[in-house]
Amino acid sequence: MRADQLPRAEYRTGADVHRLLARLDKVKVNGTGRWLACCPAHDDRSPSLAIRETEDGTLLVKCFTGCPTADVMAAVGMSLADLFPQREQEAFRTSKRSGERWVPRDVLAAISREAVVVMLAAEAVQSGKPLQRTDLDRLAKAVGRLRGAAEEVGCHV
Repeated sequence: MRADQLPRAEYRTGADVHRLLARLDKVKVNGTGRWLACCPAHDDRSPSLAIRETEDGTLLVKCFTGCPTADVMAAVGMSLADLFPQREQEAFRTSKRSGERWVPRDVLAAISREAVVVMLAAEAVQSGKPLQRTDLDRLAKAVGRLRGAAEEVGCHV
């Protein structure tokens, strides 16, 4: 049975699992949000490809004979990006200036580094050590960066 013959009620929203399953042979339902199929990346006579849809709609693809997921996806004319749910346009925020972008992971890493600077300054003050001019300048820079990060996400402090 091909995926396009399976009842659509079996699927949740997220990445387009229908598009992937429709391009595979010998698709079998293997539980809720789980399928087995023949791997298109190698000469497969019996299903060795597992497909699972996670709660957030991401598709997990594993060939038990070892084909890389990128090869599996390429064999059906899809890319790795097709395994992830599409975000709605409202979820994307345009930058303030041309070419300006930020990645949440990078912002959190920068905030973490600046928080360490603030913590070290607080520890020095707590132990009675005066902060040198260079330390005060670096602390002011850390505070400015933390405030800038907050403003970037709409929190004005």
